[in-house]
Order: sequence, then C-alpha cells, then structure tokens
Amino acid sequence: MNLLTHFKNSIILSLLSVLALTATTAGASHNLPFRLGDEGTITFTGPTTATTTGTGNATHMGRITSDGNLTIVGQVSCNGNEVGFAAEMQDTFTAANGDKVMTAITLQLCPIAPGIYHGIGTYVVTGGTGRFARATGSGVFDGTGNFNTGTIICALNGTISMN
Repeated sequence: MNLLTHFKNSIILSLLSVLALTATTAGASHNLPFRLGDEGTITFTGPTTATTTGTGNATHMGRITSDGNLTIVGQVSCNGNEVGFAAEMQDTFTAANGDKVMTAITLQLCPIAPGIYHGIGTYVVTGGTGRFARATGSGVFDGTGNFNTGTIICALNGTISMN
C-alpha cells in the first residue's frame, strides 16, 4: 500500500470513528441542572385535598404556568410538639410553547405560624410533552403555603434529563 492510499484510509477511518461517537452521544441522556421557582394559589377542595395554580420560571423552560393537586396523606411530627402533615402532589409545569414537565412531589408540611406551613421534600419528574416527552429527573422541593390567604411559593432544585 502506498503512502497516499494509507493516508486516505486513515482519514476515512478517523471520520467513521467521529461519526460513530457522535451518534452514540447524541442518543445518550445527560443530567442537566434544573431549577424552578413558582408562586400561586392553593384552594382546598376537601378536608385533605387541594388544587394549586401558579406562574414562575424554570431552567430549560423559561416562563411557566403550573397546575397541581395536593393530597394530605398523614401527620408528621415537627419541631417541638407541633403536628404537621405528610402530603403528595402531582404538578404539571407548562412552558410558553406548550411543552410540559410532570412531577410527583412528596413533602412534609410543618407550621411556622398560625395557618402558615413550610414544606420540604423531594420531587421526581414523571414525564412530559414536546421536548420533555421522555424527561426524567429528581431533586428537592422547598415551599411555603399561607392557608390564611391561599397563597403558595415553591422551588424545585435538582436535575432533569431530556432523553
């Protein structure tokens, strides 16, 4: 094999290797930082159920709206002898273009003042639509609900993978 043929074969082999590596990494999922801030309202629909709505911002989504359902599933002990609540939420966050991220949130709500509760817990991304159709992810939830005024504020901080 002459030097020119060897050189051409080396270039072709190098290009094929780069293309194969690009195809492999293009399909791979990457955990990206995910932060979401949301403010809105809570409306109790029964003694242990409520709906939530809000607006905010999220990384990879921009401006969002939110709709959720909260269910109180039990009691928890808080600081001192205070009694709080264990709750589960299903929240849908919608970007301006209509793409959605769905989450399941497990949290504990402890009173910090009469009718005001601080909630901490975890979230898991359970699905989505559009570019989030196969999204996964998880992280921590932190929020406050003022049940006297029906207002809430919350934050999610973790990762999302847009497979």
